[in-house]
Amino acid sequence: MDAPRHGMLRDLIALVVVAVACPVAVFGGANLGCVGSVAFSDTCALTVIVASPLILLAGGAIGGISTRGWTGLLAVLVGMVVGMVAILVVSMAAGKPVPLDIFSALFATVFFGAPVVIGYAIGRVIWRLFATRTS
Repeated sequence: MDAPRHGMLRDLIALVVVAVACPVAVFGGANLGCVGSVAFSDTCALTVIVASPLILLAGGAIGGISTRGWTGLLAVLVGMVVGMVAILVVSMAAGKPVPLDIFSALFATVFFGAPVVIGYAIGRVIWRLFATRTS
């Protein structure tokens, strides 16, 4: 069986897209959710809770379209971990470090992992639908 062309490049693209989507979901979601607000309020926080998973869902879908298989899923999950570490690094560089404890880590893993994996599955379904149309 022939190996797919550019398989590693597609995996790398998926990894990078998801790794970038994680910090964008946190910092961009907060900025997007609080546009027009003077201060961080309860309505602003609710908007962030809605906007961030949608950004992660889109990142996972792009990762699912760009790669495939178990290796692709592994690349997407590694991208999620890299993105979560990037959130820690960026928050420390900004002078507002994110508190680290086991509960926060588990909650963040579920909060980031579920939309990314669901997005990956949606991306794979989209890829399969278009693949059946061309063959």
